[in-house]
Order: sequence, then structure tokens, then C-alpha cells
Amino acid sequence: MADYHRIHPMTVGSPPPDQAMGKKDQLQLPVTAPAPYAPAPLPPPPRRKRHSRCCRCMCCTLLVVILLVVALGATAGILYLVFRPKIPSFHVDRLTVTRFDVNTTSMTVTDAFDVDVTADNPNRRIGIYYDGGEVTASFNGTELCRGAFPTLYQGHRTTVHPRISLAGETRLDSAVAKQLMQQQQAGFVPLTVRARVPIRIKFGAIKLWKMTGKANCNLVVDSLQARTQLRIRSNNCSFKLKI
Repeated sequence: MADYHRIHPMTVGSPPPDQAMGKKDQLQLPVTAPAPYAPAPLPPPPRRKRHSRCCRCMCCTLLVVILLVVALGATAGILYLVFRPKIPSFHVDRLTVTRFDVNTTSMTVTDAFDVDVTADNPNRRIGIYYDGGEVTASFNGTELCRGAFPTLYQGHRTTVHPRISLAGETRLDSAVAKQLMQQQQAGFVPLTVRARVPIRIKFGAIKLWKMTGKANCNLVVDSLQARTQLRIRSNNCSFKLKI
């Protein structure tokens, strides 16, 4: 049997049959490219916690403060056992009125007092420095005059007698003025003398920090006549030391 060759018609510009079939097959096959491999992200480097440093600093500071407090307490205890400190005492000896003028129109009192004080230091190994201070005199809570406590040093087991000059001008309300006149007529005038004095204690050669001494004297005098030394009917003084 004779072989017959088939002739396939071809148009100009068309691809050969094999290529055309290959393109058709390629178009029919789905093109799926594998997804690229993405490596897992690395964990972030560990951060140093700042609060740990702060905690360490706070702990160290607290420890230093505790050690200082313990050292100060031990030092104070040793000083107390060695020196046996005692509180000084204050007492008002005399009260002299150098001026006491009352303006009945404006109810203003202009006055001046001289206060003689006795301060006793009972300690045999402790000296006391008085660094000035303020002294006031008042009637039933109304301040009449004020002055300055002198600067001085008081040695071991000694007594000093400072004189403190007070002066002031006060406007009284009607109730206080009436009460003052009644007390003057009765011969019993209550006065309060207060002193607030910075004090430094000296233990041998050691001078401690500055403290505050508070003296409070409740007095009853017979009158407030000018240029007279008042008669003190009642005298009650107390002294406190604030560290």
C-alpha cells in the first residue's frame, strides 16, 4: 500500500503545528510558582531592665541611711551615758515697766518692759550656746511687746542673768481693753512671757547641731504702771528643747 503524505495548509505568519500545539498545551496548564521560603523572624535581643538598676540604687541608698541612723543613735547613746545631760531651767526674776500708755480713742497700747531672767545650767560637762532668739510678752493671748534674747555662752554648772528689753505698740479690741482695765483695778494682771531661742550644746570639744529652746512663763503681776517694778504674784516657767 502506498504511503500518502498529508499536506496541511498553512497560512503566512502562522506558527508551525508543533509550536501551535505546544502553546495551546502551555496555555491550558496552570502556572503555579512555589511561594518563596520566608525565614522565621529572629527574636529581639533581651533588653536590660532599667528598673532593676533603680531598685539597686534605692536599696543601697536605704542601706546607707539606715547605717547613718544607727551610727547617730549609737553616738547619741554613748554621749548620754557619758555626759548625763539635763535640761536647763529658766525663771523670770523681775519685770519692770518703763512705758505703758493707753490711747482710749484708738484703743492703742504703747509699752516697754525690762525682763530680768535667770538661766541655770545644771550640767557639769556640757556648755550651752544661745544664738539670739525672740521673746514676747502678751496679755490673754494678745501680744503687747517683743524683743531679742542676747547671744551668749553658758559654761558648766553656771547661772546667767540676762536682761531682755521688750517694746511694742498694739491696738486692742474693746473686750480685751475692758478686761485689761478690770484686771488692773483688781491688782491681778496675767501676763505670758515666751522665748524661742536657738541653742547649740557643747559636749567637751564637740559642738552639736542647732536646736530650739522654748521657754514659757505664766506670770501674774499687781499692775502695769509705768516706771515701776512690778510685784510678781505668781510665777510658773517651763522649758523644752526641740531637736
